[in-house]
Amino acid sequence: MQDKPLTGKNIAIMVANGFDEVEFVEPQKQLLAAGATVKAVSRATGLVNGWYDGSWGHFFPVDADLADTLAVDYAGLVVPGGVRGVEKLAEDPHAQRVLKAFMRAGMPVALIGDATSLMITIEDAKGRTVTSSADTREALEAAGASWEEVASVTEGNLVTASGTEGIAEMIQSFAALINAFESNVTEAA
Repeated sequence: MQDKPLTGKNIAIMVANGFDEVEFVEPQKQLLAAGATVKAVSRATGLVNGWYDGSWGHFFPVDADLADTLAVDYAGLVVPGGVRGVEKLAEDPHAQRVLKAFMRAGMPVALIGDATSLMITIEDAKGRTVTSSADTREALEAAGASWEEVASVTEGNLVTASGTEGIAEMIQSFAALINAFESNVTEAA
């Protein structure tokens, strides 16, 4: 495998104020190390505020407004968990539109911890095999998902992680999905 398998690939990380800071920073670092260009997309203007260790954390620059975000501009989508941020994303029609667009197109999507519950919001949990934070397990199962108590699950174009412990494995799977998707698109053209 090449040193930087995601060179030239744009990856969107979709967040709202209150996202889990570690679940944002760790994938961002690994994606950058793999050569990707990472863009924070949010409805927050200018800066978005993370949640770290029980209180408000750092501010991070927003690269693009969710209202202007199109799946076609990215090779993949990552959504960190964090109850506060995920609740805001679940209520935002632009966040729903973006996630649905990635899923419908079969593009790679990585959901971490609480963010897996967004599959319920867009009515795409039924029949899926996922992992997530333990707090969202019951709701996912009630929505028809099969939940596994593991660090990371890959099913089709979707990679889910239970939390920070599954991020490294999730990013490896996510990178492989991006390259496989890009290859399929190139072959089809």
